[in-house]
Order: sequence, then structure tokens, then C-alpha cells
Amino acid sequence: MKLLLVAVALMMSTLVSAQTRIVSIDAFDLSYTGGFLFKSDEGKKPVKDRDETTFRLNLNYAQNFSEYVGVMWKGAFHFNRTDVDWGGDSLESSFGVKGGLLFNFQHEDIKNSIFVGGLIGLERATIEAQGMDDESGLNLSLDLEAGKRWDLGKWSLASISYAPSVALGFKRYGGDIRDEYFRSGNEIKLNFLKFDILF
Repeated sequence: MKLLLVAVALMMSTLVSAQTRIVSIDAFDLSYTGGFLFKSDEGKKPVKDRDETTFRLNLNYAQNFSEYVGVMWKGAFHFNRTDVDWGGDSLESSFGVKGGLLFNFQHEDIKNSIFVGGLIGLERATIEAQGMDDESGLNLSLDLEAGKRWDLGKWSLASISYAPSVALGFKRYGGDIRDEYFRSGNEIKLNFLKFDILF
């Protein structure tokens, strides 16, 4: 048993010192987390009460390509669902995957590196509004990001870096959503509250 514990400790210390994997947590998606939100607002008559239920599951992970210095593959998965009852029920849900590349300019010290990345994604989304037909479609997305990491030190088995970034997102809606609601969308995110966990 002691030998097994020593072997596990050595393996974990090797992984920690190599720092070839990254999990990102940011203020927008709380990546690598999930949660429920139950919210209720009491309306002043004749306004109706509003009830909202939100579920989120977001996973975000990157890992080195051993043969390409500084380059990592990156993947993300999300499932989000928001149900609002306020004079009429509405439900928006989406689940999708994204994949792409992340490049660290200081590959010998990625805890303090400048980085750029891009992800291409496919998402299935549904909009259900009371009194209207359900509309759904497959959406395509492209996300571009650039930022800089600053090492905050080692916590337990992982190193944490403050990693603010600027991200551009482009989306092309498909199916019924494209026909009835939206054709395309874009966003810019200033991720001033973003952390990368390296291990």
C-alpha cells in the first residue's frame, strides 16, 4: 500500500511539474463547472410573478501535443437550459461541442505565457415560447481568443495563473431558428476575471 501511495505521489508530481494540461475558469461560462439556479420575483399587480430555472454544465480542457512545441489541442462542451415563466412560458436550451488549437508563445513557461487560440463549434439549440411553435436548429460557431497569463503560485497539486483575455465569437444560426428568429450573431468578451489551472 505504501509503495502504491509513493508511486501515485511521484506520478502526480511529474504531471504537476510538466504542466501540459490546462483547465480554464472564467466569469462568463464558469468553465469546468455546473450548477442550478432557481429564481423567483414577486410582481406588483397586475404584473405577474416571474420564475426562472437555469441549469449549466460547461467543461473546458486543453492539453499539449507532445510533438509540437507550444501547441495544445483544446476542447469544450456545454449544456445550458433556461426556463422562464413570466406571463408566458419560454424555454431556451442548447448543447454543443467545440474543438480547436491553443498556442503558448512561452512554451517553456506557460504559467506566464502570452497565448492565442481558436475554436470551431457545433451546437443544437431550441427556443420554445408559449403560443408559438418550438424552433430548433444546428448552430455553427467560431471563437478567437488572445491573452496573457501571470503565475499566482502553486495550490495543492496545480498551478494557477491569472489569464485575462479578449475573445471574439461568431455564430451562424441554422434550422428553424434561422428562419424565424436570428441569422447570425457576434460577441466580444473582455475576460478580466479568468483563471487557468495548470497541471
